Amino acid sequence: MITDIIGPLLPPTEPELRAIFITSLNGSITVDGRSGALGNDTDRALLLAMRDWSDVVLAGAHTVTAENYGGVVTSPEVSAARVAEGRPPVPRLAVVTRSLRLDPESRFFREATTPPLVLIPGSSFTDPDLAAQRDRLTAAGAEIHSTGDGSPAEIVRVLHGLGLPRISCEGGPALFSEVLRAGLVDVLHLTVAPVIHAPVEKQLAHDVHTRFTLDRHLATDDGTLFLRLRRPGAGLR
Repeated sequence: MITDIIGPLLPPTEPELRAIFITSLNGSITVDGRSGALGNDTDRALLLAMRDWSDVVLAGAHTVTAENYGGVVTSPEVSAARVAEGRPPVPRLAVVTRSLRLDPESRFFREATTPPLVLIPGSSFTDPDLAAQRDRLTAAGAEIHSTGDGSPAEIVRVLHGLGLPRISCEGGPALFSEVLRAGLVDVLHLTVAPVIHAPVEKQLAHDVHTRFTLDRHLATDDGTLFLRLRRPGAGLR
């Protein structure tokens, strides 16, 4: 079922940005501040499969902190398949931040399986007031990269320049809204949990209007709906 949800793939060297989210029926993407409570086993398997597909998992700093991100792990079989395709055995993990408010003692750094990528705008890269925090994160194993003006296009350009064409964006809403507004999301994997959770804690996106076409929809026995949506014009080439 997971293969069917993910759908057809471009060759590994072709750039593609996919986003993956889960939402309640009334539009809340979290319960008690986290998304995991909304999902079922298939949704969790989809998240892992998308990581296996990706060259880099992209998330905002708030999501990394709230969801207590650790390192990305792949099975020996997946790692071998990736290497056979000429790709690194494990995807990179990248966090977008302006303030660098990341804990160097967190799981994100302690359990990293590859050096974490910390993507910051040029103003943060050269800000003397942030020099000590940049040094702390570098000492914790981070690779810090300037993204120029910090726009989504520049973030993607930097990742492509690092040899990471397949990007899986895991949010949160602020980052997702920015890449949506920039027209950079090729495929959206949206899981709809058969749950109403009110009030809405966090909604999927803000101040954006983007139309997708429905590629595929599947459901599990518990009523969870899996949608694969594609941006018009973003097709297999």
